[in-house]
Amino acid sequence: MKRSPPVLQVSFTPKITSATFLRDGKQGGREPGVPLPVAILGRDSRIKMEMRAGEEDIQIGEDMTPSVIPLSYALHDAFLHSHCSSCFSLLPGTNFTRHHHAPTLLYCSSICSSSHFSPADLHLLHSPPSSDLRAALRLLYNYTPSSSTNRICGLLTNREKLMADEEISARVRDGAKAIEAARRIEMDENEKNEDTLLEAALCLVLTNAVEVQDHEGRSLGIAVYGPNFSWINHSCSPNACYRFIISPPDNVLPFRDDSSLRILPAGTKSDNGVHNNIEFPKGCSGSGPRVIVRSIKRIKKGEEVTVAYTDLLQPKEIRRSELLAKYRFICCCTRCNASPPSYVDHILQEISASNMATSSLSSELSFYRDEATRKLTDYVEEVTAEYLAVGDPESCCKKLENMLITGLLDELLEVREGKSQLNFRLHPLHHLALNTYTVLASAYKIRASDVFALHSEVGGLSWEALSMSRISAAYSLFLAASTYHLFCFESSLLASVANFWTSAGESLLALAKSSAWDSHGKCGFPVLNLSPLAEHKCSKCSLLESCEVNSSFGQDQTRKADLESVTNRFLDCFGSLLQKVWGFLIQGCRYLEAFKDPTDFTLDIWDFDVRLTHNDVDFKNWANKSASGTEDLGYIDQWRMDIFQLGVHCLLYGGFLAGICYGPHSHWTNHIRSALNYEGG
Repeated sequence: MKRSPPVLQVSFTPKITSATFLRDGKQGGREPGVPLPVAILGRDSRIKMEMRAGEEDIQIGEDMTPSVIPLSYALHDAFLHSHCSSCFSLLPGTNFTRHHHAPTLLYCSSICSSSHFSPADLHLLHSPPSSDLRAALRLLYNYTPSSSTNRICGLLTNREKLMADEEISARVRDGAKAIEAARRIEMDENEKNEDTLLEAALCLVLTNAVEVQDHEGRSLGIAVYGPNFSWINHSCSPNACYRFIISPPDNVLPFRDDSSLRILPAGTKSDNGVHNNIEFPKGCSGSGPRVIVRSIKRIKKGEEVTVAYTDLLQPKEIRRSELLAKYRFICCCTRCNASPPSYVDHILQEISASNMATSSLSSELSFYRDEATRKLTDYVEEVTAEYLAVGDPESCCKKLENMLITGLLDELLEVREGKSQLNFRLHPLHHLALNTYTVLASAYKIRASDVFALHSEVGGLSWEALSMSRISAAYSLFLAASTYHLFCFESSLLASVANFWTSAGESLLALAKSSAWDSHGKCGFPVLNLSPLAEHKCSKCSLLESCEVNSSFGQDQTRKADLESVTNRFLDCFGSLLQKVWGFLIQGCRYLEAFKDPTDFTLDIWDFDVRLTHNDVDFKNWANKSASGTEDLGYIDQWRMDIFQLGVHCLLYGGFLAGICYGPHSHWTNHIRSALNYEGG
């Protein structure tokens, strides 16, 4: 059967990921590439390029900025035909406006089309990838820089540093030439382009642009924001995150934008929310995707506000390497400087080395660990890339599960002569293992869809589609439980955990609602006919009420539903429901069968041959009996109902956490409410 290659929805940790270039650095994080204008620096050198909480403490789950308008922005080339080039929202099938000068720049409304900058914009579409070039052009079009090329709009351009790199400087010069050619279209004959100015504008974009993501984690384009946002430093244990507002101007997503700016540069004071000595540049006349910064921890008065620039579910060395490559600084945050390394950083890179004859841990692990990690990383990336390109989910599942179970034999490594053969296996919480669970959940989901499509008219094989669906749900659930375990030791993983619980809930609900059950169940699935959300109340945990507090009354109510209390009540219900369905979900999945309790990581996790559990449920035997009519079908509907209830609990808890991270009216929170078929009231 021919079909399009799968789209893999990976974990989403909000982060800043500018194109491919770098920021300045300093100890304790980084010095952002956006210092104060020269005049202001000369007037008050005490101002530091970092943001701190203002005159009051900030509680968890509160907006700290109003919606910040970008100084410049540009949609990525890949989305030019599907998204509005101004607000970045998805274009409707009809009724969208095409600018008469730019048939390839599309807009969702006349309001957005009026934000078009210049005909030079269009010329750059012939120089793909053009988003960096168009953003630099728009920055110059809207602002008149000073004679210095060190700063534009108060933002550090980093030109001298970037032009010192031979490879980068060549790309910058080529880009500047393309911008120059585009600008000639609308310049007078006597006007001249300054090469250094064009290079500086492009360097500014390359070192300061933020990847604008939608609620599914797709990077739609880039935007450059002013100091309110850009002066926020990085930490691997941040106390804040941010969300983007992507919505058509004539159909604005309801959100509260009455927040004052509650953070300010270090060394400054504020009078009624107005910062002394600071004159922040204004954005692009209200157009472009906006950003709001929100607390994910309690932040004391005067405490520095930080966000993450990289994936926090990576070990320290990978985070530092990525930050150095992209922003040219070595992170010295508390988490990175911890000695010994934190539990989370230790476990994210934990690999066992076992002697194949004795199954004992080997002291040779330290010698081979780096090479084994590299080999395993390459293998996972190769299999994943093949899956995404070719679309063979069955092969992907077999290869990755075999890697998780059997590990990597050192015959693939350069073993020293006379040494025993070793077997390298990932810890279940290793960052590569976490990535692999995401891929496997996707691959099993695709397999279920394929099987169901091929055999929907044949009959007798719905159990196979159901089998693939339940294993997909099991991997999503295992991933949520795994990251929650890490979250208990590193609370800055809140956004990641919210995403994984939500994904697990959606996967479980999809399994419960699957029509593949219909040929086995006694009387269908009555819960599908219940009223949305109102029927999902659990008297034991009251999770629905807690989620509704976050979703209905705004940010001030978020902290009133205590995170610890809600979590404890959720875990009680979760554990009870999990015990009923986990054995059923993992039947036939040899790797997951090694985990009798997916929330318990205290046992010896290495000996899979010993830990393979014997489950009470033989799924294939049950399927054969139910198809022949010899099986009591009452408990089948009970499994289905329990899976549905487990999915609702996971989705509601994910929604509660998302409400803390992104606010009650964010795209992400609305997505969760939609998944539960919420109809209000």
